[in-house]
Amino acid sequence: MTPYLIQRGSFLNRENKKGIDSILKFDYMGSSEFEWGALPESLKEIRNNINDFRFHHLLINEKKVTVYVNKRESITDLAEYLNSLAKRKCRLKEYSDFETYIFPDKDELLGENQTDFWWDIGNHFMFWKDNKAFTAKFKEVIK
Repeated sequence: MTPYLIQRGSFLNRENKKGIDSILKFDYMGSSEFEWGALPESLKEIRNNINDFRFHHLLINEKKVTVYVNKRESITDLAEYLNSLAKRKCRLKEYSDFETYIFPDKDELLGENQTDFWWDIGNHFMFWKDNKAFTAKFKEVIK
């Protein structure tokens, strides 16, 4: 599993929206790979296999990350993936902002982390800053 297309998002209650859009605000990514239905296609892939998806809680540099992923993916591979992403050892289409959550003091130029949620739309899984209230809402809307 190699990261390339990582959609950034932020927790946000939006009562005027439905589904996943009611709990997240997605960043504009600026590349065509994120346009033309890429998010709905990935969401459809996840929902088509929803019975195979599980929640995992990982600790990356002492930061809690909740991962919603197909059970066929190993925890070891997920931890390696997230560590590589946090250390910027991956070539991505657009920046992820994940490193500023995991290593907040590493790069002062990046500033404070504004991203809460990441969605790998190529590998069809999602991960976010550990947040029990958000996870409860997510469980309701992912169905």
